[in-house]
Amino acid sequence: NFGEIMSLSVCVSEPEDVDLEVFSLWLDGCGADEAARQKARSEPEVTRLFKDCACSLLRAEVEEQFRLFQILRPYLQHPQTLVSQELVQLSHACKLMLIERYYRFDEPVVREFLGRKLSSKNRKDLDDVGEKTGIPLRSCRRQFDNFKQVLKVVDEYDGSLVESISQHFLLPPGLAGSYASVVFINHNRFETNKKKLSHLTFADFAFCADQMIGNWTVRSSELSSSSSLSHPGSDLELDRYFLQELHDKKLNLIDRVWIDRQQRIVMKDLKKNHLAPARLKAIEQHFKLVSKNLSLVGASLIHSKDLRDFFIDLFEKVVEPCNQQQWSREEVRQVMEAIINTFSECQSVHFKQLGLGHFGSSSRPRENRPPRSHGDQAYIRYMTTVKDCLLALYHS
Repeated sequence: NFGEIMSLSVCVSEPEDVDLEVFSLWLDGCGADEAARQKARSEPEVTRLFKDCACSLLRAEVEEQFRLFQILRPYLQHPQTLVSQELVQLSHACKLMLIERYYRFDEPVVREFLGRKLSSKNRKDLDDVGEKTGIPLRSCRRQFDNFKQVLKVVDEYDGSLVESISQHFLLPPGLAGSYASVVFINHNRFETNKKKLSHLTFADFAFCADQMIGNWTVRSSELSSSSSLSHPGSDLELDRYFLQELHDKKLNLIDRVWIDRQQRIVMKDLKKNHLAPARLKAIEQHFKLVSKNLSLVGASLIHSKDLRDFFIDLFEKVVEPCNQQQWSREEVRQVMEAIINTFSECQSVHFKQLGLGHFGSSSRPRENRPPRSHGDQAYIRYMTTVKDCLLALYHS
């Protein structure tokens, strides 16, 4: 009927205008009505001046933005395609900003599925995650799917984990580094959800993962080696040769004679820090247990199950005993640094007492021989990283 009059609302912009505030509300799982109300509260002057007209226009604008975001969603899930697509005209800077915001995450949400398999079954349990964290379910699902997608893609690549994530998903280094930490923990299935670890935050585990990536992986070993290899190592895989060296040193490092000598030298070094006599006595009384447990944790990492239990083992065998004796975080740091700094001296004294040169041989049974020089680097490499992880886990 050509006699009817039609009223149309038309929005045209070139390039496309993106309201980042509305985009954030969409990512948070808000519906169009709720997003419009929040937008109105953020622009009270406009709402007051134009009243009903402003509210109607604002809601229409939000709905238009939501339609745009639905169009962009498949491209955001595969960021390389967003950059190359021509359906929606966006500036390059705007594309990168949208990608960064789409892949941002809430640390309490990610903490809930840290170390877990990102399976369909666990995705169905995100209702509980949303209820516990107060984050809308739609946002929890987006974050879960993002991490699952990143893990799936980078699992096939060697080299730097951060660089791979940054290149494939066009994320800034800081955000890519956070994803790398989660991917590393989940790939190696580290146990992070035991009750004793529940007080630890995402930041605590991410820091530890970053230290392990930088010091214990195949790639970190190759970077510290003078030899050049044709194929870059992976940031996801731990250096098995390094773990084997730690395992081979186990009997030497838990030997009673070795620990007695180590204790004397470490306590001498700690006296330089001007600790109170009562604190030095408290540390000395429990040093042997802590030293032995640190060596046992390191020696067990060659086994897959023990590797997965690294955090809980470190907590139960080192953090809890230190806490029970009321060691402060600073005292833990000083003890760990003293162990590392005096290791060479401990070895020299130990070899001398046994009548051996540093590279000497002995008729003593293999299990009673002192730690050999070829494993020194592995022990220092292990202890340096464990010190940082221990301090991250140690909430006084």
